[in-house]
Amino acid sequence: MCAMTELLAVLRNMLQYGDLSFRDFMEVAMYHPQFGYYARAENPVGRFADYVTSPLISSAFSFALSRLIREFLSSVGDEESSIVDIGCGDGALIHSLCAASLSAAVPTRFAGVDRSLERVTDANRAGVDYATGLEQVEGATNQLVFANELFDAIPFARLVSRGEELHELWVAEHDGQLDWTEHEASLEYEQYFADRNIELAEGQFADVSLDWSSLYEELCAFVTRGLIVTFDYGFTGDKLFDRRARRFGTAAAYSEHRVTRELLANPGGQDLTCHINFTDLIETGERNGFRTLFFDRQAKFLLSLGITEHELFTSSTELKIASLEEGLSLREAREDARRLVLPDGIGEDIRVLVQGRGVPEEGWSFQHALY
Repeated sequence: MCAMTELLAVLRNMLQYGDLSFRDFMEVAMYHPQFGYYARAENPVGRFADYVTSPLISSAFSFALSRLIREFLSSVGDEESSIVDIGCGDGALIHSLCAASLSAAVPTRFAGVDRSLERVTDANRAGVDYATGLEQVEGATNQLVFANELFDAIPFARLVSRGEELHELWVAEHDGQLDWTEHEASLEYEQYFADRNIELAEGQFADVSLDWSSLYEELCAFVTRGLIVTFDYGFTGDKLFDRRARRFGTAAAYSEHRVTRELLANPGGQDLTCHINFTDLIETGERNGFRTLFFDRQAKFLLSLGITEHELFTSSTELKIASLEEGLSLREAREDARRLVLPDGIGEDIRVLVQGRGVPEEGWSFQHALY
């Protein structure tokens, strides 16, 4: 039996004892240790997979982040620093950042953290320490943490306003098929919206994870002096729960670069995600003594770091191309690099949050607006 069939059998066995909240359904579908989406041998990220992230779109992304690393190391002085990629996947990003920083003048360690390290390739292990939790990362005086599309992969609840009540969407089995059902939402979700002064309209859906704040709290506890840099799809709470723009929430499923709202179809065979509430992260950081140094579009962030100094942004008149095949390959690579910063590319969809503690609050290159 294939993994997806095995996972469906696991879910049906669980449903014999009652309905499953969508949050618990997603936890099993994505993270079951044997049959979950992220337990698959094949990498779900890539051109020929289900979705693509900025580091895989172009090497220009890691080029820009390596410039930030050099700036960070220069800012914090000669004491040892750790550069950490949490949710590192196959390790490609942290390995490329390590390779670009081999000439660092101060002691620097690189670490990749992910709950499963099976997809980390041998080629990406050189120079990088890997761990399944932040508590396993060796300590240092300074820390620079990258979290690229980490929070939108956290299991979340689907909620809907019905009259004066808040309901939570659960998963049931009807006539052999997975289907939706509704339960009265628990008090913690009622409290979530009350604490943020958010009122959902009648029939409005919202996608929420109470773990956004708790995971960010872990990052704050890890960084004693340094920066947390978060890249993700999302908005501040006032925009995320806008009753006109996002009446049906933001939950989506991705498979082979196609997006649908069929969240219960093909469990374990498709990515499940939603946009995050950046206000949760911002306020959690500020409660823990961090200052918000930047919050804006990824394109603006990368341009401020000097991404256009990468060779893929070189003027075409300065290029020497030996063959048609090389020219076509280079053209594709240049177009990919521009996707990171053009108005209709991923750089406009993803937001970047930078928070710091014990480091300068001004003077960073990413704070210099270019447009």
